[in-house]
Amino acid sequence: MSTYTIGVLGLWHLGEIYTAGLSELGHKVVGIGDDKAVVENLSRDIPPLPEPQLEKLLESNRKAGRLKFTEDISEVRNCNVLWITFDTPVDDNDEADLTVVYDALLKAIPHLQNGVLLVVTSQVPVGTSQKIKDFIHAKRPDITFDYVYTPENLRLGEAVRCFFEPGRIVIGAETQEAFQKIEEIFSGLHAEFMRMSPPSAEMAKHALNAFLATSVSFINDIADICEQVGADVLDVVKALRSDPRVGEKAFLSPGLGFSGGTLGRDLKALSAVSKNFNVNPLVIESVYKKNALRKNLVMDRLLSKLGNMKGKTIAIFGLTYKAGTKTLRRSRALEVAKDLSGADALVRLHDPYADKEEIPHIANTIFFSDPYEAAENAHAVVLVTPWPEFKNLDFKKLKSVVQPPNLFFDTANFLSNKMTDISSMGFIYLGIGRRK
Repeated sequence: MSTYTIGVLGLWHLGEIYTAGLSELGHKVVGIGDDKAVVENLSRDIPPLPEPQLEKLLESNRKAGRLKFTEDISEVRNCNVLWITFDTPVDDNDEADLTVVYDALLKAIPHLQNGVLLVVTSQVPVGTSQKIKDFIHAKRPDITFDYVYTPENLRLGEAVRCFFEPGRIVIGAETQEAFQKIEEIFSGLHAEFMRMSPPSAEMAKHALNAFLATSVSFINDIADICEQVGADVLDVVKALRSDPRVGEKAFLSPGLGFSGGTLGRDLKALSAVSKNFNVNPLVIESVYKKNALRKNLVMDRLLSKLGNMKGKTIAIFGLTYKAGTKTLRRSRALEVAKDLSGADALVRLHDPYADKEEIPHIANTIFFSDPYEAAENAHAVVLVTPWPEFKNLDFKKLKSVVQPPNLFFDTANFLSNKMTDISSMGFIYLGIGRRK
């Protein structure tokens, strides 16, 4: 197996996984960042975003001499591969900002060696690969380099496993040498390599996330119809997944829609490029609109049961953007909390893993580390993020602290198999897409 010296630019979630993963595959890796605290912590095997098994990988590869971290961008000159792994920032409109990528490249370009392989794994809008190549040639017209776009396919809370068990690796390149180098770098993984052009690789990532987003909005439409006609969406999902044309792993979990920015970013990117070429992406734009409105379901459902929000106490269980991560960025639960607060409700928050100090200030909200304290005197308990801990809730104890009408709104249908037990404790159990 050929080994490479790889510089990794971008040291947040994506970068922490790729530095650990690439060094575990036997390559010499240097993670380069400009945040002193992040670099120092990684040098002590403390990642900026915790993931299962990650600290052990960082420690073992650092001690083996295959991995180090630095603020010194000149280290790039010693690398025959430069890997871009920034977690692309997304604004509140789900639009990507690549400033951090170009700023880092600007600093790195003077130190690039001729013949370097530049690899981009950050999520970028289609067309970015050509812009990056043009950007580098504009700064150093005589430099020779190969370019690869290989989109990441990591999931928060499962990122290490996703890196080492990718199933397939999409490689967007234009030369046989570039394809071969990437396949050599990843040769320690059991994966299918899919060769294509950089624009096709960019579009493949957009298309995948747009397809997943479409599945989410589609099943939410089906759930809304199920409620009106007396059908149960969970039975419908079971039937859909049993069809091999759909499959068991299909994104068909009705709820409050997708959040976090990743899927929205790709929908927005496809919408923007479509407009540039006078294409009308009706499905993509409808998926985005459906999802944007989905968070209103909590307010609508509570208003239908409580009449109004003024003076009502609502407990929200689960604040992180998804289970398995402490990330609160673009959290659906916090969006709901803000809306309830704006309607003059008192909102009591609980999450088993969220960092209290990272929860943004929202008027009329209080955070509790204990779920039963959070539910005290609540007219409704709303479960948003389906942490496994919520399967162990003592509903008898919970019932003793809430007040009528004792609503329990399970926005993820997470406790659907306990619906009868929950109702027997005196709660009005509400799911999504379930028979009324």
